[in-house]
Amino acid sequence: MLNTLNAQTFSLAAASTSMGQSISLLMDNAVQNEARSQVTSSAAVAQCCALMIAAGAAAIKPG
Repeated sequence: MLNTLNAQTFSLAAASTSMGQSISLLMDNAVQNEARSQVTSSAAVAQCCALMIAAGAAAIKPG
C-alpha cells in the first residue's frame, strides 16, 4: 500500500511514463503519414508525366 509521501512520486512517474508513450505513438503516426504522403505525391507526379507523354504521342501524326 502506498502512503501519502510516495503517492505523489508514484503518480508523477506514472503520468510521465504514459505521456512519453503517447508522444512516441504520435511521432510514429506522423512519420507513417509523411511516408504515405510521399508515396501519393510520387504516384501523382508519375501519372501526370505519363499523361503528358501520352498526349504528346497522340498529337504526333505520321506522314
